[in-house]
Amino acid sequence: MKSLKIVYVIIVVIIIFLSGYFLGNIKNSKVSREIRIGYNHSDYPDRIDYQNVFTDGDSQEIIDNFLMIYLQKEKIENLYLEQDPDIYIRVTSPKRSVELIDSKVWFTKEGAIIGERIAEGWEQTEYYRIDEDDADYIKKTVQYKED
Repeated sequence: MKSLKIVYVIIVVIIIFLSGYFLGNIKNSKVSREIRIGYNHSDYPDRIDYQNVFTDGDSQEIIDNFLMIYLQKEKIENLYLEQDPDIYIRVTSPKRSVELIDSKVWFTKEGAIIGERIAEGWEQTEYYRIDEDDADYIKKTVQYKED
């Protein structure tokens, strides 16, 4: 009789543990970081088409590498670019419904220039430089084709 109670207690503990485990997996399966790569639409210049989307659920390594590139960028003073960017990069948190980074990227021979929006509109933009290796990683990851 005593051994039967022990078996029941063990079964109840296992059921509680497994239900908590599965509930935790279901609840935390939502994407917490998302990177969208966009290009100017060929017919509508003010429209941006986001063709590539990377999430931390599918591509954690890509998310981490992009964030490291953004952490290591060098600030550039007094730069203003007239031409359209090569790509647009947006980093968002769908889980919290927040946009973390909204930027434009111009590829150069030395690497790339990143224009990061720091206010509501693009009137307030800070510019940064990244090296050639980081720019090549971005090009390769987003399968960028030069014109």
